[in-house]
Amino acid sequence: MNVTSSHRPCETQPEVPCVRVALPVPVTGTFDYKVPPDLCRAARVGCRVLVPFHRRKVTGYIMEILSQTSDRDLKEVADILDAEPVFPPKMVPFFQWIADYYVHPVGMVIRTSLPESYVKTAALTEAGTAVLNAGNLFSSDASRMLSWIRDHPDTPLQWPLKTLYPLQEKGWIRIQTRVRQRDISNPYALKFIRPRQGLDLKTVLANPGRRKARNEEAFLTEVFDAGTVLLSEIRVRFQNGAYLVDKWVKKNVLEVQRIPVHRNPGGLAAPPPAPPPELHARQREALNQIRRQLNEGGFSSMLLYGVTGSGKTEVYYQAVKHAVESGRQALLMAPEISLTVYLEALFRSRLGDRVAVYHSGLTRKERRYEWMRMIRGDVDLVIGARSSLFAPLPRLGLIIVDEEHDAAYVQEAARGKPHYHARDAAVVRARMEKALIILGSGTPSLQSYHNSVTGRYRLIAMPERVENRPLPHVEIVDMKEELDGLGRRQMLSSRLVTALDRHLAEENQAILFLNRRGFHRLYLCRTCGRAVSCPNCDVALTFHLNENRLICHYCGFSCGTEVRCAGCGQRRFKACGFGTEKLEQEVRTLFPRARISRIDADSARGKGEAARILGAFGRRETDILVGTQMIAKGHDFPRVTLVGVVSADLSLSFPDFRAGERTFQLLSQVAGRAGRGKWKGQVIIQTYNPDHYAVRSAMSHDYQSFFKKEEELRKALWYPPFCSLACIRLQGNSKKQTEAAARRLSSDLQHILKRWPRRGREIQVLGPVEAPIARIKGKVRWQFLVKSRSPALLRHFIAEIRRATIWLRSEGVYLISDVDPYDML
Repeated sequence: MNVTSSHRPCETQPEVPCVRVALPVPVTGTFDYKVPPDLCRAARVGCRVLVPFHRRKVTGYIMEILSQTSDRDLKEVADILDAEPVFPPKMVPFFQWIADYYVHPVGMVIRTSLPESYVKTAALTEAGTAVLNAGNLFSSDASRMLSWIRDHPDTPLQWPLKTLYPLQEKGWIRIQTRVRQRDISNPYALKFIRPRQGLDLKTVLANPGRRKARNEEAFLTEVFDAGTVLLSEIRVRFQNGAYLVDKWVKKNVLEVQRIPVHRNPGGLAAPPPAPPPELHARQREALNQIRRQLNEGGFSSMLLYGVTGSGKTEVYYQAVKHAVESGRQALLMAPEISLTVYLEALFRSRLGDRVAVYHSGLTRKERRYEWMRMIRGDVDLVIGARSSLFAPLPRLGLIIVDEEHDAAYVQEAARGKPHYHARDAAVVRARMEKALIILGSGTPSLQSYHNSVTGRYRLIAMPERVENRPLPHVEIVDMKEELDGLGRRQMLSSRLVTALDRHLAEENQAILFLNRRGFHRLYLCRTCGRAVSCPNCDVALTFHLNENRLICHYCGFSCGTEVRCAGCGQRRFKACGFGTEKLEQEVRTLFPRARISRIDADSARGKGEAARILGAFGRRETDILVGTQMIAKGHDFPRVTLVGVVSADLSLSFPDFRAGERTFQLLSQVAGRAGRGKWKGQVIIQTYNPDHYAVRSAMSHDYQSFFKKEEELRKALWYPPFCSLACIRLQGNSKKQTEAAARRLSSDLQHILKRWPRRGREIQVLGPVEAPIARIKGKVRWQFLVKSRSPALLRHFIAEIRRATIWLRSEGVYLISDVDPYDML
């Protein structure tokens, strides 16, 4: 794409002979290029450029404008793709820090952070043109595709790539990735159809030669009678509505009008609460500390530890309001997209339209539009999930990370995408921007609370609920003792069923939490006992009733239930275990008159579906909500008086040193959904490990005892926060080659440490071992754990590993380095 003609020259900017560019390629460092004289005035930090790299042209990002011409023979920039930067210059050090700390190429970090702006196009080669002109193609489909590609240069492809690859293999076309021209028109607009001024229906209908379709007269009559009609309504009422509109617009009879509208968060869980008449004492104390720091300016980090229902959201709002009134901007991060919907509604109702939302649930056009609003300073507050960390706010003064303990803030390492922890990176960004950062949670992560104990963070405590409402009463049910008359295990204990019946009779609501989706967890062969497993992953397939299929939750593979056992070839299977689908069915059987819904990754797959389900529950159109961890945080339902945790042991069984911490946090958070109104709450936790310290601490709402026990274990075993940790993972297609590469890498690591006689003693390497899930998406996985006393030494060690493992490419094995890993599977 060539947009040179749209560049706006800057008379005061001197000509720049060369620029430093970050490229989205798996190579460490940046690259210098000369700028041709006709592009000098358009070169600015943050603009995208098209540059030659090896034998191709690549889109890069200007990181720095160099003041002096280099003596080296540099290649020239081919084009500058933006009339205005896509990120501000002050973001450059932050991108570089992400790249350095997590050991990932900075160009790939930037590409991941920006809204997607690439499309696939195709061009005819000389051979393709000759074949098309000769007209000797055997396939009409191939002829049609080649003709379209010839007539639509630089246009996004309208066919799946798999249908075009055969044409490329024959040398007829060349598929290429191009930068999408930035469309920054408002995507939040409604299209209306109306007659052009000066025309009347009789005159139009009097010309019969214009009409062909049988329903055109009815169509025109409706539009002229209404005066203005919503385009979407026309498409619903008339099957050929799009054709009719296009036809009569071209004939200058009708015209399309776009009317901007306010963004609708859609299906809110409950109407935004009105501001409280006054803050309670703990809220006022917290807000006074925050305001003082905002007035003083400069970097500061605070941990806002407030129990569930203590009013942290109101403190967030007052802090944002103070920052905005001081002329600064704010960023509010939430771990779940469904939470951003609620927060957006609340803040927009009080702050107006200078609020932007940014997360992966938006369309690409919406993301680009919101991004450019931020760049231009048209917003005061950005609300978003993990990706909003990179929001380009030029006057950032306040960052709030709500539910800072949540693992959803972790971007897992994947090929081509960097691993990072948005919470930790947000602290660094606040320091670079000289801003205040507030980490909020009712169950702080061990690392954050440890930082408050050691003085790195300032601790602000809010230990009581608003209006002195009591915390819910928590009971533990030992499921080892819950058997039916035939001695079989029960899904729901008698105590939980009785409590559900009582709370429903009192016209209250209940939440049932089970952090496993699907219907049956396992399909076991009755002959040999082997589970039906995914052919691409070393995991068992889960049966889903709605689809009537066995599905892999890691790669998405699915198959019917009429399968043969891979071990013995038999077709006799026994379904075992249960998920949210089966739990929902069980509850419907027990309470046929209750209104029941389910929210998990399956039921909430469509855009806006999670908000719709939560909205119905918030409006009391649902009595019982069955769900996974999507319901465990942040939501406020005043009439929920009962929470049942169906299986508290799922997260305890994970092979992860954070298993106890995650269990305590999940139990405490989901328990915090009960009793948030004027009605007292009750929580029933079903478990097979009733004496585990995480379960006991959650039952007694005792964070301090949990923290003390967990800290002792981490210190004894030398795990974070008492060391820096990294996971080095090898992935390959061949089990034999991947294992051999892991053994060889183990030897290489020992050689590296021997060359560091003093600092090498500060590093401990565990492994290699097969990953707990040894194969995912067809990739065999081996891994090492690396511990170090120094974060800088750990990064240096990983960089040395990358330099010493060039040989991996020839073995067909890929190395992923995961600094501060949160997924040990």
